Amino acid sequence: MERILRMLNGRLRSKLIVVFSLIVALIVILLSYLSYRQSSLMNEENFIASNQKIMKLVNQNLDNYISKIDEFTLSPRKDSVFMDAIISNEYLAQFNIQNQIKNMFYSREDIEEITIYTPINHTQYRLSRSTVNLTQQSDYQTEQEAWYKEAAGSPKFRSMEPASQSQQFLVFHRILINIADKRPLAVISVTLNYRELNRIFGDLSDKSGEVLGLFNYENQLFYSNNDDVTDSQWKGLLARVDEQAGEAGYSEQSIERSLFLAQYNISGQNKWKLVKLTPIAELNKAAANARWINLVVGCGFLVFFIIVVIFVSNAITGRLKDFSRRIEQLGEGNFELDYEFKGRDEIAHLSRKFNQMVVRINDLIAERYEIKLNERNARLKALEAQINPHFLYNSLQAISTEAIIHEVDSIQQMVDALASSLRYCIKDGETVSVGHELEHIQNYLVLQKARFGERLQVAIDIPAEAMAILIPKMTLQILLENAIEHALEQMSEAIYIEIMADWDEQWLVLHVADDGPGMNAKRLEEVRAGMNENYLEVQEEIGLKNLYSRIKLMYGRDAHMTMNSQPGQGTDIQIRLPIRKEGQHVQSTDY
Repeated sequence: MERILRMLNGRLRSKLIVVFSLIVALIVILLSYLSYRQSSLMNEENFIASNQKIMKLVNQNLDNYISKIDEFTLSPRKDSVFMDAIISNEYLAQFNIQNQIKNMFYSREDIEEITIYTPINHTQYRLSRSTVNLTQQSDYQTEQEAWYKEAAGSPKFRSMEPASQSQQFLVFHRILINIADKRPLAVISVTLNYRELNRIFGDLSDKSGEVLGLFNYENQLFYSNNDDVTDSQWKGLLARVDEQAGEAGYSEQSIERSLFLAQYNISGQNKWKLVKLTPIAELNKAAANARWINLVVGCGFLVFFIIVVIFVSNAITGRLKDFSRRIEQLGEGNFELDYEFKGRDEIAHLSRKFNQMVVRINDLIAERYEIKLNERNARLKALEAQINPHFLYNSLQAISTEAIIHEVDSIQQMVDALASSLRYCIKDGETVSVGHELEHIQNYLVLQKARFGERLQVAIDIPAEAMAILIPKMTLQILLENAIEHALEQMSEAIYIEIMADWDEQWLVLHVADDGPGMNAKRLEEVRAGMNENYLEVQEEIGLKNLYSRIKLMYGRDAHMTMNSQPGQGTDIQIRLPIRKEGQHVQSTDY
């Protein structure tokens, strides 16, 4: 991302390549996304339509299968010997019942177990693939079973329940009755395995991760190929199926943070609810593969387009490069340029305006040269004004000599300090070293101590390493003078002023702090606001305002002046400047 931003901030050629490449990439991604969405929707619609037909056919086959089992359990009614046997207690009758159950059991491979119960003697006959021989149990009470009550109340005298064993599908119960008085004569229970059901469900699941569920009209689970789906999850799905109240339908469902397409179909005869869950990710796999193919093709197209853009951008920016070289020559001082691009486009128009600008610059240089000549003449005339400073120095020197002759050392020191201060103030140069500024401060303090005596106490704590750092001339004097004017002159007690400096490789911080009366928060805000205004409303802050303006003009945004003060605790002024040392030139910076 950083590299792209650098290219956008770089040459026009790079911008064209980046912008057009991003546009093409966006188009490729958008087309791939739309193609993926369209493919997904079409694939989902086709999948749903196809599966609805298959599920309907599966349910029809399941109904047909149950109908065959229904007919199978009714077939013993056609055997008069068996019908006589179930209402007889003779030994031969038991033999006939056993023959009937064996014939029924071995006639179908999908039967796992078969039982016949005779209410007349409460006897149950059972034959299962898990046992070798047929078993017989007396005093068996079937009438209390829930499935028996359901079958007895059913118009067809039958019921179905899920098998209790994992390898078994369902148990089909049939009550054979006396047609005249509806009295139960026998109960036939057939337990079916998954042999026929697997054949019916053979074409139903063709995707990885699909889940099948088969339920009766009471939402009782008869079959599921995935035990990970819990009863509560099936219950929630079936509740939504019941809400739709249709023979078939579909919806998207979330199970364990995975999204599934849930389809269902309800059979017409036995009201079987067949539910199929297909992972959306698996459903969209083909569309996802097509999406990646589109992206690969799109990337190839993107590379081709970038190559085309490079050639086109070179053709567009070629003349701009020539124009840029002309500007560089102008920057080097070559004003003998008179080349104009042919054409009527923007570049040709820009070159004509550029030539006009070069002519104008030449005229301005000539005017500037004339101004410089006039300025030089003015400086020569200004030399005459230095006669008065020299006269003043000579006069001060004479007074100092007279003080020495008469052994008045205090006057001699004051006169020498005044002369040095005057010479320091009017000499050329915007910046001085910290060391030179401190020499001036010492002379300034000689004069101020003559005025205030022991009331003025000044301590200077500046390391020797900072002495060569350049600062604006008169910086420390203005800060010291501000402290004297607003602290010492406002009170009769002595004050303590401390001049300090902190510095590192980049910054110099000057502190001038006093223990004077200080100022309240309102007054402090007024002074701070006054320094940031273009003009002063308070006359007393002219010195600080002047200093603040100078350092801003010289150092720009790198320079800072802060002031902190509290009533009765004094004032602390700090100035932070970027470090320049002697031998380095300080240029003014726009602010």
